[in-house]
Amino acid sequence: MFTKIFNTKMGRKWFPIGVVAVILLALSGNFMGCEPEDVMFTVDCNDCYGIAPDSANLIIHVTINATYDSVPLAFYKGPYENGEIDWLDTATSENFYLYSEMDREYAVKATYISENDSIIAFDGDKMFISSASEECGSPCYIVKGGIFDLTLID
Repeated sequence: MFTKIFNTKMGRKWFPIGVVAVILLALSGNFMGCEPEDVMFTVDCNDCYGIAPDSANLIIHVTINATYDSVPLAFYKGPYENGEIDWLDTATSENFYLYSEMDREYAVKATYISENDSIIAFDGDKMFISSASEECGSPCYIVKGGIFDLTLID
């Protein structure tokens, strides 16, 4: 049956397009997410934990410059709309880390305050464990998520 379809003029025309579509569909799984770790093809086995951790660092990226030398941060358990504040702190460098529970959704609010105005930035993410035992050997657990980009756009 496929031979009949392929041997037609229309079948030969669409066959290369179908092959390319199947390849793109197979590769698209690694590019579907918005997180930095979603675009990686390989697993870094140096990031493995032998035992699944119950906590890890949330990673928060903020803008620190002459205008904003410190940025107040509010950490929420669950979505911001729930209003459950978990931790308040202030970032004084561009990368801030907060050791937090695994398998939870978090939201972070950064408040940039200058002499004339203030800018509020929000981001939310879930930090969870992923098994990489097939790639790295058993057992291997990798922390995924928990990365918040609250940097200002120029």
